[in-house]
Amino acid sequence: MVRHRAWTPWYLVRYARLLALRLRHPEVVVEGLVFLGRGVQVRGRPGYGRVVLGPWVHVGDLTRLIAHEGTLRVGEKAVFGREVLVSCYLDVEVGGRTLVADWVYVTDFDHRFDDVTRPIKDQGIAKSPVRIGTDGWLGTKVSVLRGSVVGQGCVVAAHAVVRGTVPDGAVVGGVPAEVLKYRPGAGTNTLGND
Repeated sequence: MVRHRAWTPWYLVRYARLLALRLRHPEVVVEGLVFLGRGVQVRGRPGYGRVVLGPWVHVGDLTRLIAHEGTLRVGEKAVFGREVLVSCYLDVEVGGRTLVADWVYVTDFDHRFDDVTRPIKDQGIAKSPVRIGTDGWLGTKVSVLRGSVVGQGCVVAAHAVVRGTVPDGAVVGGVPAEVLKYRPGAGTNTLGND
């Protein structure tokens, strides 16, 4: 039995990654101990974007948390799986104790495409903040698009695309995501499911 588990090689490697992150990226604010997997990218654009990580956040291998502009804030004890991409141009907030499964995509911007006489790449972007409440779960390959608000305690089923507001305690799925039912003791269960 290992008496002081915080000093095992698994943790020591993660401490070294955190130290390297803090030295290389002053635009990343770390409010406590954070555990970073292999190949993780956490960065903001100096002078434009910053990332704030709460204490005890776990970030899985090859995950990218990028603040091109604005602020990307992650609450305490949030857990990100492998190869998650959170891309921020305005304001993205992931609540504390939220589980984000593998291959999830969260963004607060879209490309404009209204003018057919100009290339889409030259039309700029539209930005709206994204809020993901505390104690939620985003399943594998979920996409959360600009302007979305995912309420507290929500479950988003695998492969769902969220655009808009998800009420507290809802279980949603589909493209676009729709309320399937509510978690026990949360909201109104309109479908009669438990």
